[in-house]
Amino acid sequence: MANDYLNRTNRTLVDPILDEMKTVATKEQIPIISEEGIRLILHLIQIGKYCRVLEIGTAIGYTAYSISKFTSASVVTIERNPEILKRAKGLISTDLANNKITFIEADALEIAIESLGQFDVIFIDAAKAQYIRFFEKFESLLSKGGIVITDNLLFHGFVENPKSIISRNRKQLVGKINKFNQWLLEKNDYDSFIYEIGDGMAISYKK
Repeated sequence: MANDYLNRTNRTLVDPILDEMKTVATKEQIPIISEEGIRLILHLIQIGKYCRVLEIGTAIGYTAYSISKFTSASVVTIERNPEILKRAKGLISTDLANNKITFIEADALEIAIESLGQFDVIFIDAAKAQYIRFFEKFESLLSKGGIVITDNLLFHGFVENPKSIISRNRKQLVGKINKFNQWLLEKNDYDSFIYEIGDGMAISYKK
């Protein structure tokens, strides 16, 4: 299969901190972005010469660290879980965190956005049921010509095949993800496309 060939051929990001993060993520079952997903983000930042990134949902800091390490962009990342945020700070080197990553402990839906400034990229990878609210709240901070990236829009194939879902809660979540997908693609002020990358990733370009 083509994916097997590409997995063998493409080079993975080489960095000891990323290796440690992957180990932690596997051991503690913490979701992190796919290799092809983070590569796409890094290339978009480099091609667009983007300087500031806002991340909604820090998790263990894998995406924020990758951006700060392999591009010239700085990152502001928001995480509501203090224990997860503490873990992310512990995994990321102090100098890099101080210079290029700003950690904010807060609920992204409750934080005041006026002091955050403008961003070239907004990456949404938090509570999937709230994607529309996240997008609507933070899109005013996005510069013209900037992009919004949203992850996990296929949700393990359940969005395409909701009839296979038994759990009521999961069925409701998948319904909300599908609603977001349709809402996103109908927004006339953005050019959006959902790619079969990782677990489904949308790139939305602000016209």
